[in-house]
Amino acid sequence: MVSPSVVLLPIAGIDVRALVVGLALTTAAAYAGGASVAFLRLGHRRMQVLLSFTGGILLGVAFLHLLPHATRACGGRVDDAAPWVLAGFFLMFLLERAFHGHAHHAADPDHGPAGGCDHGPHAAHPPGPHHDHHPVEAGAIGRGGASWYGAFAGLAVHSLADGAALAAAMDLSAGRGGLLTGLAPLLAILLHKPVDAGLIAALMLKAGASPGLRRTVNLAHALLVPLGAAIFLACLRGAGGGREEFLGAALGLAAGAFVCIAAADLLPEVEFHSHDRLLLSASLALGITLAAGITVAERAFRVPTGAVQTDLPAAPSTVP
Repeated sequence: MVSPSVVLLPIAGIDVRALVVGLALTTAAAYAGGASVAFLRLGHRRMQVLLSFTGGILLGVAFLHLLPHATRACGGRVDDAAPWVLAGFFLMFLLERAFHGHAHHAADPDHGPAGGCDHGPHAAHPPGPHHDHHPVEAGAIGRGGASWYGAFAGLAVHSLADGAALAAAMDLSAGRGGLLTGLAPLLAILLHKPVDAGLIAALMLKAGASPGLRRTVNLAHALLVPLGAAIFLACLRGAGGGREEFLGAALGLAAGAFVCIAAADLLPEVEFHSHDRLLLSASLALGITLAAGITVAERAFRVPTGAVQTDLPAAPSTVP
């Protein structure tokens, strides 16, 4: 039987208390990340350690948490879940390429040789269009306001996807762990959202945006994760008999997106730096280990699938 402390939404077993707490935390973290840019600098080395750690969390969550749950929601058929993972990876890759707005070093004043940052032998590429590894740094900032427009547009879609992933992870009828429901995806999102918000805020500062506009955009960005969760829940309610397939597709897409963010965005920025290799590699391993530990703990406290499904409120009938 489901614990009385777990409040279930009428739309099929979403742990509403855990979801509300998670959304409140991500909203606060995102807003704080954007608001702190004007007076707080993380520093280049600490930024790289954070990116390595976050990349490890994202990879661990994708492979050890989201992918298994997507497979379970697809009836245990990996062949049905894998295409959604690939689709999530490819869609996020296209998003990154379209907006060029997700390069976290763009707002780092210590980035590059002038700040003592050694990119190693790979940085000695001859100039030319085929070796522009970081378009945001090379061109977008120089275009003034166009840089933060593109960053906001790209990260807005990313935030909506994060909200959907968090809501999908809070589903109890797939057998997820009571108190630890959704903790691994929540941690990954909590670590990543402040950095994203800080990037937008820093680009707006460079573009000369007014403090009022910066606050408005920062608040709008922070609210996009709850909006993504609300959209997902509305779609889940309308899925009807195809609920499990829809949930499997959403979790698969989230897994692919998380892998893309880590493999195509965060880790390449770290790889370009020849300094602190051991520290950055250890941070990556620590992130993966933490995600694995949360997954193991979740399995230990997992709510039995049958008990949850038995206690779920019946969905309202649409047939008169």
